[in-house]
Amino acid sequence: MNAWSGTTQTRLANSSILLVGPDSRIQRTLVRELQSLSATTLTADSLASASEVHRGCDRPPSIVLLPESQIETEDFEEELGSLRIRTGSPNLVPIAFGQTPSDDRRRALRNAGIDLALFGRFGQHALRFQVNRALSPWATRRPRGELRAPKEWRTRTFSSGKEKAVRCYSLSSGGGYFVTPRPWIVGSDISLELPIGHERLLIEGRILYTNFGGDERALPRGMAISFRPLRDHIQQVIRADISATQARLEV
Repeated sequence: MNAWSGTTQTRLANSSILLVGPDSRIQRTLVRELQSLSATTLTADSLASASEVHRGCDRPPSIVLLPESQIETEDFEEELGSLRIRTGSPNLVPIAFGQTPSDDRRRALRNAGIDLALFGRFGQHALRFQVNRALSPWATRRPRGELRAPKEWRTRTFSSGKEKAVRCYSLSSGGGYFVTPRPWIVGSDISLELPIGHERLLIEGRILYTNFGGDERALPRGMAISFRPLRDHIQQVIRADISATQARLEV
């Protein structure tokens, strides 16, 4: 086993994530980011060697992250099937990452059985969002209802004359989840500065639920906010932004 292949323990011991690809800056960055999630991270140079790396782990992998540029679509479906058998993980979900591919390449990736992606530049929230999505029972289904997407921007919330700085984790036209070490109380009425273009619009909402850590969904500490009804053009701006983000998250 080379210096790149190995195992990194994180907080939750119920699942593992395979990170495939040669040693590189982005691979090492992904290892560091995955350490903040609740899973065991296994690294391997290739799909062929991934089952050998996993041999010392007693938990079947749930996700395999791999560079889009390293995927040979003609052989991938067979290689993934073999890996699923060898690791005892029949529902192993692949996520491709890297530069945004052409339409023809996307089509080939979809035909090879890859649905989820992290194309272009992405942050910790997008990585966590896709890992949670892959771990859900509906990983291969298209989302129903209002689309939501991961975000990274910072803003402010206000309630009862007090202010809290927050960071957006995910957003839809109906609400969002916001990261903060000290969430507002569930049921609180709040105001939030929503960035729209170069402006910040003050909108109203209510706290639906909070997470103080240890959540099995691996959400960061924070709170979910349901927005009061927004004007149509604001909803359209949010939906357009979310659709653009989703295009980088799906093959």
